[in-house]
Amino acid sequence: MKRMITTAGLAALGAATVAPGLAQEAGVAQTKPWAIGGTIRGFYDDNYYVYPGTTAFPRKDTFGFEVSPAASYNLKREQTDLGLSYQYGFRYYIERPHPKDDQSHQVNARISHPFSDRYSVDASDSFVVAQDPAILEPGALLGQTTSRRSEGNNLRNQGRIGFNAGIMEHLNLQLGYNNTLYDYEENAKQVPVASHSAVLDRIEHLITADAFYEVLPKTQVGISYQYQIMDFTSNDPFVPGVPGTARDNTSHFISGGIKQNLNDTIQLAAKVGVQFTMYDNPLWSDQTSPYADASVRWAYMQGGALQLGVRHSRIATDVTIIGPDLASDAEATSVYASINHALTAKINLQVMGQFQHSDFNLSGGGGTFSDNMVYAGVNLAYQITTNIAAEIGYSYDRLDSDVPLRSFYRDRVFVGARLSF
Repeated sequence: MKRMITTAGLAALGAATVAPGLAQEAGVAQTKPWAIGGTIRGFYDDNYYVYPGTTAFPRKDTFGFEVSPAASYNLKREQTDLGLSYQYGFRYYIERPHPKDDQSHQVNARISHPFSDRYSVDASDSFVVAQDPAILEPGALLGQTTSRRSEGNNLRNQGRIGFNAGIMEHLNLQLGYNNTLYDYEENAKQVPVASHSAVLDRIEHLITADAFYEVLPKTQVGISYQYQIMDFTSNDPFVPGVPGTARDNTSHFISGGIKQNLNDTIQLAAKVGVQFTMYDNPLWSDQTSPYADASVRWAYMQGGALQLGVRHSRIATDVTIIGPDLASDAEATSVYASINHALTAKINLQVMGQFQHSDFNLSGGGGTFSDNMVYAGVNLAYQITTNIAAEIGYSYDRLDSDVPLRSFYRDRVFVGARLSF
């Protein structure tokens, strides 16, 4: 059985430290262009292999520690904002057999430039080398692609460019292009069939066009179109005799949307429509499925904010075969919530949770197989000084799957300090 690890769960166990805004994350006002910081933590993990807990695959626990230094530089000119950050992660598992450590590198860059009051452009890029899907798969709360940890220097690069144009007084046009590359080290030389490369190596292209019209001072309605190319790049077999490239597909998204500022503290954004997916390989029939992406944010007090969201779309999956049928992707619904609350001037509480239901698209139509994933996490931080905060946290992950030997549950606890200068 492949080693597995949940993606969203690490949000409470170290993933927060990969954010590029170090000073803002630590609650320190940014008065200089540069910032350095990081975290030092000890942790306990009661299922570090993320095994189902059967006789053949028992749960195994360990203590460990994590060190994660980081640095960022932000330069603001009259019309141009630039940002650059670097994060190194070292996590050591005392009881885990070789390798005992996970290491990661993450570099983020961004630029934003308004040409005038009506036209602006922004671009960003994020490059990661890691083994952990919580770092390799950013935005996991909006669709869990894989639950498997992969040893080796695995690469992910995510680039984005967007153009915003105020065409008329109340009409706004947004054009964008996103490119995400995944390149896993494990290939057919190490695992002849269903290696990480065969299953997950891909380039995702996403072209977007949104037009929103302001019908009221705080209300915009619009239409959106997205074109997505899922280009799997490995010729290694993801099942015997079928290369990873067989999963190539394209999608058209058409939706209507609304952006609403109910007041100064509540912002709502929603898109609802349809997704048309065409598969290059005749193993799978083309699919028409609902598409939705909605969120609401409520800043209910100074130092307190609540965010709720839901997303429904097709996503890539690491599941390859169920019985005689081959899996191409999954149709997933994710519901998530987070709250950030300042209990006092020095004590801050973060609570987050997610539920995701995924139905796999199978080649032979041999029934419905699904995953149900639940994640919950809590983090409590005490700001000892302007630059040092003590932290304690807990996260719970659970996956109930119709796929044999895929289900698991996992508890983790950490305690440590966060530094920012």
